[in-house]
Amino acid sequence: MKTVLETLNKLSGGYQPQVHLPVVTPINELCDRLTIAILKYERLPPEELEQDLLKKQIRYYANGLTRTDEKLMDLLDRLYTINGEMWDAEHAIRQGLDDNLGLEEIGRRAIQIRDKNRVRVAVKNEIADYCGQSEFLDCKMNHISDATK
Repeated sequence: MKTVLETLNKLSGGYQPQVHLPVVTPINELCDRLTIAILKYERLPPEELEQDLLKKQIRYYANGLTRTDEKLMDLLDRLYTINGEMWDAEHAIRQGLDDNLGLEEIGRRAIQIRDKNRVRVAVKNEIADYCGQSEFLDCKMNHISDATK
C-alpha cells in the first residue's frame, strides 16, 4: 500500500521546499468553511462548542472575503442555505437518533443529502469560477454531482 508521502513525492517530482509557505485556501473552500462555522455557531448549543474559538474561525474566514461584492455575497448566501438544508437532513443521523428511522427513511435521507450535495458542489464551483479560481473546481469524475454541469 502506498503512503501519502510516496504519492506526494511522485506528484511533486520529489520537490520539497526548504521553507514552508502558508497555504492559501481557495475561495470556494473558504466560503464553505465559513458557512459551516456560522451554522455551527447558530445551531449548536453553547455547551457543545467553544464559542470563542468558533468566532475566531469565522473572523478568519470572513477576512478572506470582499464583503462589498454583491455577487459573491449572493453566492455565499446560496451556499449557506444549501449547507443549512444539508445540516437539517443530517440532523437525526448526526445526533445518533437514526435507530428508529428504518432503512427506507435512512435511504430517502441519503438520496436527499446526495441531491443537496450536488447543489452545494455546483454553488462552490460557481464561486470558484466567479472569483477566477477555476483551477479549484470540485472535479469529481463520473460522479452524480457532474450532472449539474
